[in-house]
Amino acid sequence: MLCEMRRQQRGSAKAALARVAACALLTGLLAVACVPLASGRAGAADLTAQQILDKIEGTTMLTGNGSATIELITENKRGQQRSNKLKVYRAKDSDGTDKQLLEYLSPADVAGTKLLSITGGGQESQIWLFMPALGRERRIAGTETRSKFMGTDFTYEEISGGSTYKENYKAERLADEDLGGRGCYVLRLTPSTESDYAYVKMWVWRDEFIPLKIEFYNKDGKVRKVLSNLDLKKNSKGKWEPSTLEMSDVAAGTKTTIKILEISDKPVSDEYFTVRYLRRR
Repeated sequence: MLCEMRRQQRGSAKAALARVAACALLTGLLAVACVPLASGRAGAADLTAQQILDKIEGTTMLTGNGSATIELITENKRGQQRSNKLKVYRAKDSDGTDKQLLEYLSPADVAGTKLLSITGGGQESQIWLFMPALGRERRIAGTETRSKFMGTDFTYEEISGGSTYKENYKAERLADEDLGGRGCYVLRLTPSTESDYAYVKMWVWRDEFIPLKIEFYNKDGKVRKVLSNLDLKKNSKGKWEPSTLEMSDVAAGTKTTIKILEISDKPVSDEYFTVRYLRRR
């Protein structure tokens, strides 16, 4: 940054956009990175599981309004990696509707692929996928929302933020634990709606209310996937935020990493969040 004002603007934008996903996203893009709504440990022993969950906003990778450029890296069980570059556009309406558009920029064989999601606001969630090779969009609905998105370890639902922990899970507080030297609340989340997971276990950093790790368990009680928030750094306002998300599929031996490269809080035009825009080249 060339001046303190620009550093502060970037820090403010990044704090508003970065979070776990997750979660259901994650929150969104999968979900998820999470934005802390409060900090400090006052009354920690008295907080219920639901109160802790309420202090975490969002389940998509990014939240708020603006755009970001990200690197998405997939790794197969042989350790072979593939790097993709994407643009993410986000907007949140006054009625609570979350809108998100993902657009692949590279490599060439997937460039132009777009995923539009519109969730919340009391309306039915919509997820639309456009692939240039087909020349048309199609709606992702039903059980397909829980299938893997574009060869990643995130589902369509997780990457779009179509599911939230507060709305779709019942929370139970377990004994606190330390994770990587940070004191954490530990929550067990049981789905109240149809889900591929029997339950979810979440480690939430007590000081900042940021989920540091989320484990997703199969019906047989085994860990299926693990989502980690990595590379936590302080922004210009002194708030901690993750800049990297890592989702590991334990059973498949695969991994997907998302890194935030650039970020902006400049408002995004509503035209980005229309089915018609998906066809634009």
